[in-house]
Amino acid sequence: MAEGRSLFAMNFIAHFVVATRSRPPASPLPLYVMANALPDLLPLAAPRVRLRSAMVDMAPQQTQPDMAITAGARAHLHTDEVFHKTRAFALAAGEVGTLVDSAGFAGMRVRRFFLAHVLTELALDAYLIRREPGLLDTFYNACAEADTSRVMQWAEAATGRPLPILPHTLARFIQSQYLRHYAADAGVAEGFNRLCVRARQDTFAGPNETRLVTLTAQIVALMDAGVAQALLDETVGLR
Repeated sequence: MAEGRSLFAMNFIAHFVVATRSRPPASPLPLYVMANALPDLLPLAAPRVRLRSAMVDMAPQQTQPDMAITAGARAHLHTDEVFHKTRAFALAAGEVGTLVDSAGFAGMRVRRFFLAHVLTELALDAYLIRREPGLLDTFYNACAEADTSRVMQWAEAATGRPLPILPHTLARFIQSQYLRHYAADAGVAEGFNRLCVRARQDTFAGPNETRLVTLTAQIVALMDAGVAQALLDETVGLR
């Protein structure tokens, strides 16, 4: 559904792949996976709230479900910290930045760093989804089985804020299934355009949208040529 797709655009599948490699055996998969996506979804329910490592460290951990949520959220935050410091990410963003420079966008403000950073992440997800389509089923099925009310209670305790619409936000994310659109380059470009709206950046329309789709295809090809594996290997190795 278009409304659902307009809300979300991050590299959920790359996080899922990395996180499941280090999931504590006792952590129920549904809560762990849903919590792993939580840092990127929480601001959609509460725009001024961000989940920080210090909050996660102080969150409830008395029960197995709480420990699973804590582990999933912590895995996301730690992966973000490591991923963006890897040599592989610096090289990938540099290559993507060069492609952005030669994309031929005209008549709009183009923030090279923003495009290079975000498109690298989205293209990594697109590559993983196309390489192993079953990943999406596993990811969405796990999220759908998670107790979102329990996730809300944990998040409220961690942040110290009431988050009454968080279960609704999580449900919309699951129901939208928007990541399936990443099977096509145009779907990745659409996701990026939606993110530009949220980030108050210029959006890509007409010929610039066509150029964005072409750019997306070039970046996904980079991922397929070994960049994706380097990103994953270095990130997992440093965790």
